[in-house]
Amino acid sequence: MENIFWIVSKITWAILAPETLLLFFLILSASFLWTRYYKQGRVLISSTVIIITMVSVLPFSYWVLRPLEDLFIIPDKLPDRVDGVIVLAGAEDISVTVARGQPSFHGGGERLTTFVWLARVYPDAVLLYTGGSGTLTNQDKKPSIVARKFFKQLGLNPARVRFESDSKNTLENALKSYELIKPTPGQKWILVTSAYHMPRSVGIFRKVGWNVIPYPVDFNTTKNFRINFDLRQIGRFSQGIREWVGLLVYWATDLTSELLPHP
Repeated sequence: MENIFWIVSKITWAILAPETLLLFFLILSASFLWTRYYKQGRVLISSTVIIITMVSVLPFSYWVLRPLEDLFIIPDKLPDRVDGVIVLAGAEDISVTVARGQPSFHGGGERLTTFVWLARVYPDAVLLYTGGSGTLTNQDKKPSIVARKFFKQLGLNPARVRFESDSKNTLENALKSYELIKPTPGQKWILVTSAYHMPRSVGIFRKVGWNVIPYPVDFNTTKNFRINFDLRQIGRFSQGIREWVGLLVYWATDLTSELLPHP
């Protein structure tokens, strides 16, 4: 059931992601220009360009990401002692790492740098890296390949880290990690992941019975937004929309403790 849920979610988002839809409309409208529907093509391509411009210039990505990133703040003071530290995979560029032999990231490398720092703060804590391949076609190459290389470069012995490399999404991160660690009530575990992803992650971990201490990283927003032309805002906007959709779907299917988890 979990596998079917994952496959359906991957295919659905691949089709309905904002950047995919915008590209589809550009191709469709350009095709129309060479047919008797050229008038409709001009309307469609003009509308698509206007949408791309608006998302690139206006702070749409800020509006969708800021509420998520503000829910959980970086702790002012960490506990004197914790039982363990968990980091969620997702920032690693596996293909480039394998091809070049050097750890590479899509973005969000702060997840792993913070994890290494916390490993030094808590030398006796259990360290858990959780996350497998999130692609439909390439399940043999795991993000732990990147993480091991990265940890070694920063002086953290990979042998100290427990790796859970079979989970495909956040739900499986929590379930498989819980099965692996079997935490007991009263233990203190820090969870490290991107700030925009923290609400859904906390909700899922709470649902499986693991009340973690959130440590958000990889922030995309500041206290004030700026208006500038940046096509990368389309990707950030899509990222935010995906997270809000994930929150709604997980809540509707009773896979999270609440719609919008709070501290």
